[in-house]
Amino acid sequence: MGSRFRAVSVFATALLVSPPLTLAQQDGLVQAPAEGLRPVEGRPEIGLALSGGGARGGAHIGVLKALEELRVPVDYIAGTSIGAIVGGFYASGRTVAELEELVDTIDWEQAFLNITPREHRSFRRKRDDDSFLVKQRPGLNSGELELPIGLVQGQVIDLIISQFTLPAATIDDFDELPIPFRAVAADISTGEEVVLGSGSLARAVRASMALPAALTPIEIDGQLLVDGGIAMNLPVEIARDMGSDVIIAVDISSALLERDSLNSVLDVTTQLTNLLTRQGVEQQREQLTERDVLLSPEFEEELNSSDFDRMNEAIESGYRVAMQHREELSRFSLPPEEWARYIASRVDPTLEEPPVIDFVRLDNRSTIADSIIETRMRDVVLGEPLEVDVLEEAIGQVYGLEFFQNVRYEVVQEGDLTGLEVEILPRSWGPNYLQLGMSFASGSDSDSLFGLAASYLRTEINDRGGEWRSTFVVGDEPEFTMDFYQPLGKTGLYFFEPTLSFQSLQYNDFDGQELVAEARLRQATLELGGGRELMNWGEVRAGVMRTVGETELRVGVPGGIPRDDYRNGELFTRFMVDTLDDVAFPRSGMRSTLEWRASLPDLLSADFDFDQLRLDTAFAKTWGRHTLLSTLRYDTTISGTAPLNRAFRMGGFLDLSGLNENQLTGQHAARFGINYYRRIGDLALFPAFAGVSIEYGNVWERRSDIALDDMLLGGSMWAGVDTPVGPIYVGYGLAEGGVDAFYVYLGRAF
Repeated sequence: MGSRFRAVSVFATALLVSPPLTLAQQDGLVQAPAEGLRPVEGRPEIGLALSGGGARGGAHIGVLKALEELRVPVDYIAGTSIGAIVGGFYASGRTVAELEELVDTIDWEQAFLNITPREHRSFRRKRDDDSFLVKQRPGLNSGELELPIGLVQGQVIDLIISQFTLPAATIDDFDELPIPFRAVAADISTGEEVVLGSGSLARAVRASMALPAALTPIEIDGQLLVDGGIAMNLPVEIARDMGSDVIIAVDISSALLERDSLNSVLDVTTQLTNLLTRQGVEQQREQLTERDVLLSPEFEEELNSSDFDRMNEAIESGYRVAMQHREELSRFSLPPEEWARYIASRVDPTLEEPPVIDFVRLDNRSTIADSIIETRMRDVVLGEPLEVDVLEEAIGQVYGLEFFQNVRYEVVQEGDLTGLEVEILPRSWGPNYLQLGMSFASGSDSDSLFGLAASYLRTEINDRGGEWRSTFVVGDEPEFTMDFYQPLGKTGLYFFEPTLSFQSLQYNDFDGQELVAEARLRQATLELGGGRELMNWGEVRAGVMRTVGETELRVGVPGGIPRDDYRNGELFTRFMVDTLDDVAFPRSGMRSTLEWRASLPDLLSADFDFDQLRLDTAFAKTWGRHTLLSTLRYDTTISGTAPLNRAFRMGGFLDLSGLNENQLTGQHAARFGINYYRRIGDLALFPAFAGVSIEYGNVWERRSDIALDDMLLGGSMWAGVDTPVGPIYVGYGLAEGGVDAFYVYLGRAF
């Protein structure tokens, strides 16, 4: 599985299904067991051995569905990888119907991305999106690059497994589950199988499916455990050792590819995976006797372990192969009354209702203070039944600080008290990180802008989560920025942040559609800011900013260009809200900024005296694949006259499309916008979108000039792809008067 998407989909494929009405249900194929085949009393105990096999694991659900229809009891379950997922959930008391409900309600695509869902990220981390740095951050420690131990840390997966196994959370011995269960993992240091029959069911299941290099391993009792498929992919031996008289083995492993099928690196990688598991599967199949039943579902030749979009086929394959062995399986069928008693015996009364939480205990292995974590978990109420949604939101906020590799929880029983134990693991590749970035913006009638960036981020400077960032940008607008962010107090919600930056900016002066001058502004800015985060959705900030700069006229006449040297000194207050799920192609949420700033000549030796107010808002709403993004921008100089480097600018892609970038300049600006786009599929495995936009706005020198009939209409058609190096947009814009432009953007456009 040569790519991240191919590898991590091994788990996703197991459950991303909603099986259709089965043939037996449609046609009444279920038959009573033949009389005289076996007595009900003293029936053999039946064990189910479920193999690994990625997307083909849907067949396990189909087999379980058929066994229930045939009234075949299951007394023991042993599972490996996806077999442990399906088997563990079923053994804990979950029904096939609940499995179907789970896969209908979970966003599995989101679950297996190697980034923190934006809704869980702290507001500080959301501000990383304001730059064009890529999201992935390898470690940079002691002068060496370090990578995570798995491509995906599995945080969302952990929460899904913990929630779905919650009714069995207080059961430590897997023999006490409604159906006794074993999960097979492998010790990555020795390659030997590790049979998990006690402890945390969620942890055992997660360890069994930790595909090496794709998902982070799980440490249990000092052993670093990975996917059991590399050691025992079909656990017949384990099911027999549990006490099974009869084994029903479901083998969904892939056969070795023929020579003619080995045509790409993905084929070779798949073959390597098959080689690792096939020999062990054959050894386990040899242990089956004539009394046992081997089910080997037949799949379409091109159905891979990563084809999660075709899981319905796998489920039907499992159901079909079980029904093909209906005569063999019916030997073990129970009469209706006996079946009803069997089903009733499987209900585990331990946690039929959510447990009442008496305490929360942190197992914090990081350097971050417990109080920082406790602040983000304060919505978990003691003495009340556990609200899983509230707990997962709290865990998400802790993980969203992005200091930690994993944040997991377990329900624990200590005497008469029930509590939560929250495990916080530090990142193995932190706390120093390297980020790279690239941006490009081009309009058909304006100069293109290109930039390359490298950023060094040092986190966890202290137990409050202080951090230092240095960013270098080279290209058409070079920049160097140093930033220190220090959370304050026990909660870490208050902060102080000094920032020093040096910039060289391009400035183009237009007279209508004609470019009359080009200049470069070189400036240094020191900002001292502080405020309070409003958890992960907002921020209030205030501070002072001091800028010194010079202007160099490069081409044209200096009519609209400011004087050579300038000094800015400003106070500002800012209120921000950000709940967007994504900044490249938002699908839900909103972002809004309201800022007041005042230039103070007497206090800060500024060259100018003015006050300004800025409002910028965006709101996204999605229906299926269709999204509407509405935007509002209003900027005004309340008093005085702002200099050119503080004037409001407009024009370019999605900002009066059709005009050149920043073509309009004035003391006041207003714009309304509506953007419709649709996800049209994937391009080289990356989400692709197409859309249209309409914008209505203008800039003015005097407030009295602002009028609806003086606003300009612009619009665009565009397509975009969200790539690992950033979103890429290609668009065509048309504005009033027949002005048009083609745009190419690499980097955030909304």
